[in-house]
Amino acid sequence: MPKISLWRMLMATGAALFIGLSASTADAQSMGGDLIVAQASNPPSLDAMVTTSQMSRNITMNIYETLYGFSDSIVPIPILATGVEISEDGLTYRFPLRAGVKFHNGKEMGAEDVRASLERYKAIGGTASMLAGVTSIEASGPLEVTLTMEKPFPGFLEAFASPRAPAVIIPAEEAGKPANEIAVIGTGPYKFVEYVPDSHVRLERFADYAADETHADIDGFGGKKTAYLDSVTFRVIPEPGAAVAALEAGEVQLLEQIPVPTARRLAGNSEMKVYENSPWAFLVFIFNLNEAPADNPKFREAVQIALNSEEIMAIATEGLFNLYHGWMYEGTTYDAGEIGKDRYNVADLDRARALLAEAGYSGQPFTILTDTQGPERNKAAVVIAEQLRAIGVNVVINQVDWPTALQIRLQDTGWSAWTLTMGIEPYLGPEALISTFTGPATHFRKADPELDALYAELVDTADLTARKAVFARIQQRLDTFAPVIKLGETGLMQASSAKVEGFRPFRFPRVYNVWFAD
Repeated sequence: MPKISLWRMLMATGAALFIGLSASTADAQSMGGDLIVAQASNPPSLDAMVTTSQMSRNITMNIYETLYGFSDSIVPIPILATGVEISEDGLTYRFPLRAGVKFHNGKEMGAEDVRASLERYKAIGGTASMLAGVTSIEASGPLEVTLTMEKPFPGFLEAFASPRAPAVIIPAEEAGKPANEIAVIGTGPYKFVEYVPDSHVRLERFADYAADETHADIDGFGGKKTAYLDSVTFRVIPEPGAAVAALEAGEVQLLEQIPVPTARRLAGNSEMKVYENSPWAFLVFIFNLNEAPADNPKFREAVQIALNSEEIMAIATEGLFNLYHGWMYEGTTYDAGEIGKDRYNVADLDRARALLAEAGYSGQPFTILTDTQGPERNKAAVVIAEQLRAIGVNVVINQVDWPTALQIRLQDTGWSAWTLTMGIEPYLGPEALISTFTGPATHFRKADPELDALYAELVDTADLTARKAVFARIQQRLDTFAPVIKLGETGLMQASSAKVEGFRPFRFPRVYNVWFAD
């Protein structure tokens, strides 16, 4: 049972599941209307450069734009740039800029705005390391910016297109301001109006938005964007039941996420549309290599062999999951095939007990850190605990709120392992994912020299075939050294009023190219 698909479950019962309608197949687009989107928590910041929060990205990616972003097929495409010219030695990247693009304050975007924005990002960006190898950023013409590299970086364009903490373009006069002190001014199809914490963020259509006419439709983070709606309000509703009730009452028209059982129920309602956004994230189990007994490789192998990932994922996700061992999504460019399959979802308790004995485990506490905010994470922790107790591990669960969990996991002691959902990193590709497992700030709390060396080799390798071979060795190292265990892949369910047209699930709710049916 590799995947329990909500689509198949619903079709078996005769219910209808909508997975998004293309603009080309829906009714004619109409202008106007006020869309209310519900999400679970406040955006911690609307300064898109400095935050990696999904709650922020949901909103800010409708306000701001970047030079480059990912297409639907996760390939870098120009957005505010018209393309890029890379020198033969790989040391200079020349970005011609689109003409006639306006900021929300009416100013026309030019090279100096881009230069100043990228200088700010290099100083305080949430993923500033992607510009660490850039030695200079120059406005080489009125509508042209040139980046010079210290040394060739074959994966630079992929890193530069990352939406994790996007390198958005803002007016030069704002770029000198510290984090979270800028005016919220972008070039996107919607402009910022107001933010009332614990209540809402309100956006309005930007009448002077310059759409990218080289595309016929949206494509990932780019393409041709059209603001059909008069306004969009992102309303904060922490309790899922309250959000669903608001949708059913017509108080909101789009839910950023709903529980799987609720999706099953709503799929039978002709006044609703339900969307499956999958795959969405990896659910992982990360060891603390500085804390006994997790510092013992044989103990980690025992845990790896004991875990029944199918049971963990089925309970944690309420049925919306995919079982796959690879550290890249199945069938994608860097998927390493069969490597690691023999250690995934084994659930061999006798073999695991033998490995515990070989590790010399004598019953010391094994503390699993988890949080109250992520249902998948804390449910997974409970199931893992029961499976490990079955082989004789003295498991203790420490469940705390999310901010506290983030603080504890940064400590070298006080926890043995923690459950985490990794959404944006596996989407971005091998460098983004493996960078969290290497270097001085590794999730494991203790770097593995072999993994660090493989990551450095991946970064410096230009040829695609060679890069895939390096990543296959990274996959092998992750499986044999086992500092982290991939449990499986999750999805998320979304819902809207049936009157909402054009919405297509993606890495954030794209409220452009969305309209209300007449």
